[in-house]
Amino acid sequence: MSYLSKRGSVYYFRRVVPDDVQPAIGKREIMKSLRTKDRAEAIRLVPLEMIASEALFAQARKTVAPEAPVPPAKSMSREEWEYQEWQVEQASADLFERDMAVEELQPVMDAIEAGTVPDASPADILRAGKLLAIHLKEEAKFEQQAALSRMYARYGENRLASAEPNQAAANVSAEQGKGLYLDGDILDRWAAERGVVAKGKDTHKSVAEWFHERVGKKSVEQITRQDVLAFKDKLIAEGQTVANTNMKLSRLRTLLGWAYQNDLVPANVAQGISVKAAEGGKNKRLPFSLADLQAIFSSPVYADGERPKRGKGDTAFWLPLLALFTGARLEEIGQLRISDVQQHEYPDQDGMMLTGWFLHITGQEDEKGQANRIKNAASERLVPVHPELVRLGFLSYVEKLKDRGGRVFPLLVPNLYGRQTAKWGEWFGPYLRTVCGITDKRKVFHSFRHTFKDYMRRAEIVEAMQRQLMGHSSSDVADSYGAGYDLNSLTRAVASYRVPGLVLPEPI
Repeated sequence: MSYLSKRGSVYYFRRVVPDDVQPAIGKREIMKSLRTKDRAEAIRLVPLEMIASEALFAQARKTVAPEAPVPPAKSMSREEWEYQEWQVEQASADLFERDMAVEELQPVMDAIEAGTVPDASPADILRAGKLLAIHLKEEAKFEQQAALSRMYARYGENRLASAEPNQAAANVSAEQGKGLYLDGDILDRWAAERGVVAKGKDTHKSVAEWFHERVGKKSVEQITRQDVLAFKDKLIAEGQTVANTNMKLSRLRTLLGWAYQNDLVPANVAQGISVKAAEGGKNKRLPFSLADLQAIFSSPVYADGERPKRGKGDTAFWLPLLALFTGARLEEIGQLRISDVQQHEYPDQDGMMLTGWFLHITGQEDEKGQANRIKNAASERLVPVHPELVRLGFLSYVEKLKDRGGRVFPLLVPNLYGRQTAKWGEWFGPYLRTVCGITDKRKVFHSFRHTFKDYMRRAEIVEAMQRQLMGHSSSDVADSYGAGYDLNSLTRAVASYRVPGLVLPEPI
């Protein structure tokens, strides 16, 4: 057995915890990032982790039952061993997926717990509510087990009758936590384990530094709930908005939560701490009105053929139109490769073969090794090219691009964090405010996505198909059955989508 596992490109040390010490350790397996993508280096580190895990098991055995001999291990058949390995792998994968879901939906969970209205889709609110229910149930179970353990210790009953880690094991965990800081080892290990991109790591590091500057430099096991509350109060006193304060608290909670999940601290002391917004929905993104859309699509880029340098030529013309007629996110559109504009054959409802054009929104690498970024697995999808985009000349524009292995918008240059549209977005915001005259700060490029959703409802496109076209995940179990809507259904739905009263420019 190699004791090696792999998540993404990073190697992990994985070892099943023996049955006799599981109550003391508090889990069925040890899963620890080796923080390397090199297999040879990972293999070299395994013996060190074996020694550490053996020491942990030995200490736990002394505490659980110092007077009782350890029973001999039961021999297993190969089939039993493989089944046990599969169970552990499944449990690990399930836990990992849940951790990722909690990290994504933590602000929504906090809003629900605080009694405010979350700024999220109904599907995400439902998912967050379920995760919060699981968390509160587990938290209550832990408190009950802790109380039972204290009672057993006081009255001389069997020690550690529940799965709560005993005091000696807790001491081992606390010892491991000493000297680890949020902006150092905790940040590095969290980012390596979760495969966090550079921008995500930097934003969490900034929050950790803000925290240390305001409550003092403390190693992670010394941070208390009072420290987190003091941090929140100081942010508010400094004039931070509710949204910024909650964002910082969310990132702090992520780092402390990771430390808790890896037994470096006894609890996530930031859990549940947030600021309740005085006015629900104040900063919620709004869709564009018909007047807004007319202002955008009659602005100089469309009416006069202007191509601002910072708008990157024809990019300024096509990105808003693509957003209006696909509902895709800005980065999903901006990173499109020519190979992502695809022609597909598909049967209609009578079995006759038709041909249509689609945008393949994907995170896969192409032949050149160019990788795109998508939000989650549900974001990978085929979106039909709307007839209006064809009429306006989008396919002709793509056909004229010289580098057939390149991107649809070759003038976009990625920023430090690899985002293709970051600099373009810095141009579009002021253009929207000063040139188009749309001054409501709740209306931004992402408002095209809200607009697309509204007009799909008006076209009476079914909700599940809306989610598929927009790349939204669903909490409905039924949606996970089958392969989703076929290309003919999607094409007919998109063709029915229109914005009545909007006058668009002439084809280019």
